[in-house]
Amino acid sequence: MHVEVGVLGPVELRLDGRPVALSGAPQRVVLARLALAEGRVVPVGDLIEALWGDDPPGNAVGNLHSYVSRLRRHTAVLREPGGYRLDQADLDLGRAERLVAAGRLAEALSLWRGEALADVADRLAFAPDVARLGEWQRHLREEWFDQRLSAGKAAEAVPEIEAYATAEPMRERACLLHMRALHQSGRTAEALAVGRAYRERVVDGHGVDPSPALDDLQRRILAEDPALRPGTPRAPRRPADRFFGRRDELTALRTALAAGRVTTLVGPGGVGKTRLMTEALTGGELVVELAERSVPGDVAAAVAGALGLRAAPRGGTVAVADLLGAAPALLVLDNCEHLVDAVRELVDEILVRCPRVRVLATSRQRLGVAGERVLRVGPLPEDDRVALFCDRAALLRAGFPQDDRSRELAAEVCGLVDGLPLAVELAARREAVFGLTHLRDRLGAGLQVLDPARGGDRATAVSATVEWSYRLLDPSAQALLDRLAVCRGGFDISILPYLSQDAAVLAELVDASLVVCDVDQNPPRYRLLETVRHVALTHGNEDRDAHARWMLDFVTDLLRRQRVRNPDTTPALRRERGNLQEALAWLEDRDEGARLAAWTAIAGSDAPDPGLTAQLLRFKPERVETEADALRALAAGTGEWLNGRLDEGNRLLSAAIDRLPDGHTLTGSALLLRISNSMFVGRADLVRADALRLRENRAAPAWTRATGLCCAALMDAYGGDAAAGLRWLEAYGKELNADRLDGFVPFTRGELLAGTDPEAALSCYDESLRRTERAGLGYTANIARVARTAVLIRLGRHDEAVEACRRTIVQVRVAGMTAQLWTMLRLTAELLGDLGEAEAAAVLVAAADDDPYAPVVMGPDVERLARLRAEVTGEPPEDVAQYALALLERQGTGKEAASDGPHRSGHD
Repeated sequence: MHVEVGVLGPVELRLDGRPVALSGAPQRVVLARLALAEGRVVPVGDLIEALWGDDPPGNAVGNLHSYVSRLRRHTAVLREPGGYRLDQADLDLGRAERLVAAGRLAEALSLWRGEALADVADRLAFAPDVARLGEWQRHLREEWFDQRLSAGKAAEAVPEIEAYATAEPMRERACLLHMRALHQSGRTAEALAVGRAYRERVVDGHGVDPSPALDDLQRRILAEDPALRPGTPRAPRRPADRFFGRRDELTALRTALAAGRVTTLVGPGGVGKTRLMTEALTGGELVVELAERSVPGDVAAAVAGALGLRAAPRGGTVAVADLLGAAPALLVLDNCEHLVDAVRELVDEILVRCPRVRVLATSRQRLGVAGERVLRVGPLPEDDRVALFCDRAALLRAGFPQDDRSRELAAEVCGLVDGLPLAVELAARREAVFGLTHLRDRLGAGLQVLDPARGGDRATAVSATVEWSYRLLDPSAQALLDRLAVCRGGFDISILPYLSQDAAVLAELVDASLVVCDVDQNPPRYRLLETVRHVALTHGNEDRDAHARWMLDFVTDLLRRQRVRNPDTTPALRRERGNLQEALAWLEDRDEGARLAAWTAIAGSDAPDPGLTAQLLRFKPERVETEADALRALAAGTGEWLNGRLDEGNRLLSAAIDRLPDGHTLTGSALLLRISNSMFVGRADLVRADALRLRENRAAPAWTRATGLCCAALMDAYGGDAAAGLRWLEAYGKELNADRLDGFVPFTRGELLAGTDPEAALSCYDESLRRTERAGLGYTANIARVARTAVLIRLGRHDEAVEACRRTIVQVRVAGMTAQLWTMLRLTAELLGDLGEAEAAAVLVAAADDDPYAPVVMGPDVERLARLRAEVTGEPPEDVAQYALALLERQGTGKEAASDGPHRSGHD
């Protein structure tokens, strides 16, 4: 068996060429530390320091032994006096050293898969190794670049050298290589400019002069030293960039040009208007570039110059129109946004005087001339943006991977820059510097990584092109854009009164292509492109208080309308999830934040979002003395309950209930949450007491009171007396049908019938799913799915049950419903037991028994699970849910469960 360990990138283990999954960070840390020792003994203390730094746990040695034991399944880790040693492993670092010794630099560099030790690089114990390997890689790259330039291969090396020099702006050898490559490619002026810029950086940044090597190279370039141009002296021909996508836009543009006099391509900076225009032209057009023109009079002068005029005595606009005359022509005006008034004047004159002249303009806002046809250019669709990124990245790095994982990462990178072609191309340039994973992470923190190291202009930097558009706005529009920067995920027009602005100013931002509008949504939805939002946030003028007030009123109104089951609640919460998270973070230490968190917790408990749930936990109070403390306890208690931490959830919810008055808006909801919590710990007495208390709370919605009564009936069923539960429902029957969209009542009837009439129970669950689908009630829908799966298992409908288990495990896991996840894993154990997988069933049951977040087992389930328990050998799976899904995948028939079909579109 051939064992390979990789440290020149994320820590990697391969057996006979196949990757071995490392179960967690501790295994990677231990493997990396042993591998870097290259066969030498690593003391136990060094391994413990690498794992935990200065704060090891009490059982650090035992934990270390456990991690080493897991590695021994795949590698030879020997116990030596005082430590451990990795034996008979082929280290990629050793292979690189051997290749370098043989002069095979390209092959050595190809062994790097990104930053050395990438997934453990943040640990202090590896800092010297990360620095040493990083410096060695830079040295090897420079040697390889030098060899290629000496062989006269600047044409292929320039993009990589340019990317490297940009990434290492203070490294003198990178600058010298860049200058040589440019000069050898026939770009001598650029080479000298690179040298001057480097000198300025060194002097300004460190107060010292560069080494004499820079002066010497500049002298040799100016003297045209032939040694700097080995091989052919001709400048290489650079390949033309491929054009991606835009088929529909090209067709629309050509149709517009044929049908009308004036067509304007409108879109944000960097969206590709000029490139789209270029692709549509045939070669006989008069193209005038206005980007570098700065005053209104320059517009006519630029067109006059393109027509061959030296002067225009009767005024530039009239002279241009006279020269164009009655001949057919297409005048193309590129980049008009900063000179819209002057362009409008010129085009108006041409339309009157030149009946056969058509005009095509590109601008970030429409010109406003009569008969103008506006074609809005948006970001590239995902497939096209990924294809563009991969094409440009492959040009800059010969080893750019073309596998599915790389395309997935490329899609994430492109999404972070809104799919704007300019930003996508700039990101592709940086891929050769950072690699895909690190590029994605850096872009997540901001767009600065795309900006050039040496200044930049609006045509080559994302932030610069956005800033250019910003400066063209009126002050009121600038102020609104800055204030809107806090909005995450978009907004609707209801935010404007909070910002003391009106729709006319918002319309200006839409016209300027800085805000995107989706009029197909109801109400219309607006959003800042992330590239725009990042730049606007740097101005520091966002109005977070106004934004938070908007969200507080939004959730308060949502809760008011939720007195009846409202199908708009869940979509509205999902729509504003990003804004809610921003507002919760801003108000975390204020009383208004306690209100917002509690309102959000109650409104979202029917369709929990893991991100919001995690944020609610941050509101946990140290003690509950005031109403604000109670609201914090309610918010955090809801989060604990959703995460399956039932004891802590009960403590916080009880503290909130004790402090809030019975007439408070949220007391009824808090009682219902405590009822749910008590159900999972098996306290039927507490459930019934709270259900009766909730029934008397007339401030609570009718469906909330009905749900409490249903929960009391369910406790009878789960305790083994479904008949008592049915009698309880009959006693309160008139109170249970208050809301036609409430899916909990039919779910309850299904649970009460499951033991005696399972087919009728399935019909009840189906009715529950139909109602919850209409109302968007994710929590109730998921518990109905769990119950439905249990009945399928006990009816022996195994093919359907396997598929139902797989789907439902994924759904409750995504929703963060820990208690339901453990219930599903126990049901999966029951199913596997029926299918003859006794050992696997026992593993799942043992995992549930050992986890404090798993719900208590009651009634007939006690006996069912007792039959599945057995002695479990070996270590438990680290990810129990993934283990169960793998077992189900092995059992699955690949057929869709027919009886579950009607609900898949809404729930799967």
